[in-house]
Amino acid sequence: MNIQRDTYSSYKHRNTWKVLIGIAPNGVVTFVSSLFPGSTSDKVITLKRALIEQLVQGDLILADKGFLIRDILPPGVSLNLPPFLDTPQFTPQQVL
Repeated sequence: MNIQRDTYSSYKHRNTWKVLIGIAPNGVVTFVSSLFPGSTSDKVITLKRALIEQLVQGDLILADKGFLIRDILPPGVSLNLPPFLDTPQFTPQQVL
């Protein structure tokens, strides 16, 4: 019952799991976390799976707009999130 409660998503109306996967620009899978209940935050998964320790200065993380980990990244590691679409069309700055 506890696992079912932890994995249930009221947003998706079903039970969900999360996994964190890292992929290099050439398509090579560089990191795979274990499964976590869908209610676990991305920040918690990132911290528990020691992904932070593998990042080096100059690395760039491309992630979904909800991946809010900027405050836990080591110095010199960048996070690029897509802009939120508040209007029917992106501005030229958002496109860049």
